[in-house]
Amino acid sequence: MIQRRAVACCLGLLAGIAIHGCWPISPMSFWIPLAIVCVSLCIRHDVIVGFCLALALGFVRFDLMLPSSSDGLLSRTGESVTIEGVIRKARSYDALLHIDLIEGSPAASRSFVAFAKPFAKEGERWRVSCRLETSGEGSEIRDRMDRRDRVFARCRGSVSAIKLDDAPGLFLPAILARWRMAISQRINRLFPGDQGALLSGILYGDRGLSQEANAAFRAAGMTHLIAVSGSNIAIVVGLFVPFFLLLGYRRPWAIVLSGAAIFLFTIFVGASASVIRAAIMGWLAILGRVFGRKASATRLLLIAGSLMAFFDPHALLYDAGFALSFLATWGLIAWAQPIADALTRVPKIFGLREMISTTLAATFATFPFSSWAFGTISLAGLLTNVFAIPLTAFVMLWGAIGVVLGGLMPWLIFPASGGLRLLLWIANLGSSYPILQIAWRMPWWMCVACYVCGFFWWRRRLKRQPSAGEDRMDVWSKIGDNSHVSTSNMT
Repeated sequence: MIQRRAVACCLGLLAGIAIHGCWPISPMSFWIPLAIVCVSLCIRHDVIVGFCLALALGFVRFDLMLPSSSDGLLSRTGESVTIEGVIRKARSYDALLHIDLIEGSPAASRSFVAFAKPFAKEGERWRVSCRLETSGEGSEIRDRMDRRDRVFARCRGSVSAIKLDDAPGLFLPAILARWRMAISQRINRLFPGDQGALLSGILYGDRGLSQEANAAFRAAGMTHLIAVSGSNIAIVVGLFVPFFLLLGYRRPWAIVLSGAAIFLFTIFVGASASVIRAAIMGWLAILGRVFGRKASATRLLLIAGSLMAFFDPHALLYDAGFALSFLATWGLIAWAQPIADALTRVPKIFGLREMISTTLAATFATFPFSSWAFGTISLAGLLTNVFAIPLTAFVMLWGAIGVVLGGLMPWLIFPASGGLRLLLWIANLGSSYPILQIAWRMPWWMCVACYVCGFFWWRRRLKRQPSAGEDRMDVWSKIGDNSHVSTSNMT
């Protein structure tokens, strides 16, 4: 019963955040949550009460991330102002300023201000004079990214920006940003052109591919390879578990120790938000494997997703990577084993059946959302990922070795260089068949209906045959038995 209450609370929290995000009306911050609480007090079913209370909490939590009507910054939109603050995030095309002074007077705002200064660094203090305009007048992708980063105001027209101070020496985001920059520069020296950009994308999600290569990966259904996700973390686990087994550790301890490898990998690639999210997803795989039948992988996934959404509500609606990672992981839990059981004619040699089943499971799980969010579907990914995903594990291993030791022993970069060339070739081959690209944007109600039907089909199958496809993360039990892990579409 406690487990059902926990699931109900998680679903209520996610529903509250999602509904308020789609209907951001300020009176909801008080009246609607209050009404939900009053209704829940009249209900005796504790599961429904938990859902309702969590629903109200989701409303309130999302509202706390929105600027208020008396926000000192947004009340000045349409005016020319001088603001001061600290850079909280540096994007490739602009920087996000967390203000503390407006016209020399102390001010506070829940919104960041975006201004065109692509070379600004996190932690630096800047003074900016510009005309403030409300964000949300650009392209759909730019607007989504602004909402994701809580940018509700942006500088337009002529901008005067002066750096006042460097980042503090112990400012953690600045330290991590400098570390990522140093890694990027080293990779670009060792692996020229798109090879270096691809390795940076595989290791820590950097988006530096040329337009041609980026289009090829998108058409081939391989963009998940250049966005840090649970698949990258699972590959790290799949590489380190056999290593610890060879050192003589028993399997549970080998899996737990691989958690240290996840932590080191997270720090090595700069601990960005996407990497931390992926580390949590990968850690779920470890917990599901260690506890076996004592812990439900689906409940762990739901709890982790709820916690991430609670601390970062905008990620639920405006971060496609969050949704795709969540859905792909659930697809592996729910459908990978049933699909593998159905592929009786596919041989198990070299893990071929596992690669195909996990690729199909993650693809099916993310298909409705991808169609709704991006308006296009790539069928080529069903074929390209069977070959690209195992190759990605090889590239991650030798790429990391090459980055660390390539300056001393140049021959160590050759394996990764060959793998990167092969990945680029697979992407170009997969993108050369336009017939495999389907331009169709699924309506939101159809997307929701697909997941509701898929969920109930899965639950019905569990009740009829609990041992086949049950939510114990069986698909992850093969981590450590092979030197590769075949997850896909987790961006």
